Amino acid sequence: MLRAIKYEIRPTKVQAQAIRKACGCSRFVYNKALALKIERYQQDKVNLSQYDLDKLLTSWKKEHAFLSDCPSQALQQKIHDMCGAFGKMKNGAKFPKFKRKGRCKESFRVPTSLNINYDDWTCKIAKIGKVKILKGHNKQVSNVHSYTVEFKPSLDRYFVSVLYEDNSLTNKRIPNMDTHCGIDVGIKTFATLSDGKVFENQKHLKSNLKKLRVLQRSASRKYKKGVKTEEQSSNWKKVQRKIAKLHFHIANQRQDYNHKVSKYLSENYYLVSVEDLAVKNMVKNHRLAQAVSDVAWSSFLSMLKYKCQAYQEVDRFFASSQTCGYCGYKNLKVKDLSVRSWVCPQCGVKHDRDLNASKNIDREGLSLWRRKVSQ
Repeated sequence: MLRAIKYEIRPTKVQAQAIRKACGCSRFVYNKALALKIERYQQDKVNLSQYDLDKLLTSWKKEHAFLSDCPSQALQQKIHDMCGAFGKMKNGAKFPKFKRKGRCKESFRVPTSLNINYDDWTCKIAKIGKVKILKGHNKQVSNVHSYTVEFKPSLDRYFVSVLYEDNSLTNKRIPNMDTHCGIDVGIKTFATLSDGKVFENQKHLKSNLKKLRVLQRSASRKYKKGVKTEEQSSNWKKVQRKIAKLHFHIANQRQDYNHKVSKYLSENYYLVSVEDLAVKNMVKNHRLAQAVSDVAWSSFLSMLKYKCQAYQEVDRFFASSQTCGYCGYKNLKVKDLSVRSWVCPQCGVKHDRDLNASKNIDREGLSLWRRKVSQ
């Protein structure tokens, strides 16, 4: 199975400049290929293929000498990414946009193996040279398929993400096939399992909100209206870096917690059932937008998809909270989110809202999974 790991790297000033230049070249090729593809289609109704654009790359490198300083395979990958963006439109994705400096991810990907020396913790990046790796953990990888070098301008930090073949997953402990659970995700509690286990909402953003507000007010005072970002004062730029660093810290906390919860679920349950949530629609409610974004449901569910042996989504319109888990009676009054517990009028059983919902999701998910397997 393919897995990815990210290392932070510490390039020299010359190497850092080369990395930023390679990111700019990749962005330039992406925009040039997109502009040409649009122009040819509008003028001649010709849809340039990935192969056609790859052939033009040689002439572009002769026309623009600075492109030779970037790994050629990284430039090809940007063309492939652009063509892949058009392919995603069939699945409902939006029309590809031009990449603007400062508004897009500064990175380039090389689809070759990365030579990593774990004796002195260095790696050799194409056209950049030998770069020192910041030893953050003892994880060592081999069988590298590709690597991505990324520059985060707001943090002034550099990273390399390595995609490698992980053979250890074949020896991973697989839970009993009879084990299953339903998960009701929420804001008050992060996740409630059908067997009664509860994972609390850590509220990473809310716990750092006071510090974030202080920094943002400081940046607001130092900001000069009518002046370009690059021409702002050094003090404003220092505060901006502190804000970016804090956001990065919050994102890492959130990701770490999601990984820990999803790992526990994948190691203890064979089948995991969850609701198919429309998170994009939820954040339109401005009263809940911050809380919904803080729990990162989309990230958590995507982790479950690739970690769990069996993953089943239950339709979002399934009345999991309103249905009695014992007699099947549907209580419409429970639709109000303020009702955290209720007594079934038909059988008299008292329900905790989240626990009852998770049990119903587990039952429905198990039914859908058996139906899918039997087909």
